[in-house]
Amino acid sequence: MLRTFRWANRHVMLPMLRHRRVGAWVGSPLIGYFLMLTTTGRRSGLPRQTPLNYAILDGQIYVLSGFGARADWYLNLTADPRVTLVLPGRTLRGAAAPVLDPVEAERAALAVVRNCGFALVFEGINPLTVTDEQLREQLAGRPVVRISTADPIRPGRHDPGSRSWVLPHVVVPLALVGAARFLRRH
Repeated sequence: MLRTFRWANRHVMLPMLRHRRVGAWVGSPLIGYFLMLTTTGRRSGLPRQTPLNYAILDGQIYVLSGFGARADWYLNLTADPRVTLVLPGRTLRGAAAPVLDPVEAERAALAVVRNCGFALVFEGINPLTVTDEQLREQLAGRPVVRISTADPIRPGRHDPGSRSWVLPHVVVPLALVGAARFLRRH
């Protein structure tokens, strides 16, 4: 599963998120909401990018290390907390820190996971029926990271909670189906 995620991240998600126009339209409740995190490689000193699900709470970004404390991006930011974020429609620089307060970590982890869309299915979780208690059990021990910027982060028009996903994920496909049916009849 890890190989599949790495391949999809490198060849599908990162190219989409790098493209400002495409990246802004990727997120939805079904697919999930993504940002691109750039850290500095702890050994190489080179920029390293990874797509992650995220949540915006109290003016800060939160991400969750789904593969635990061994994830390369997590190890990189513990060595150098300076990060760059590409969110839908904007780029921010910030400082990352593992969340040590268990109440804050749980609240943030639940918010991030609720923004993961169908990715939960790969962990055997039905995102439509899972309870917060089941998620707490599943998330136990996974590091949560808070990313702070100079100014509080306000949700943008393509961030979780917005309705901008309706146009590219519902209206456009329905319009294309309708146009195809119309053209077949005429």
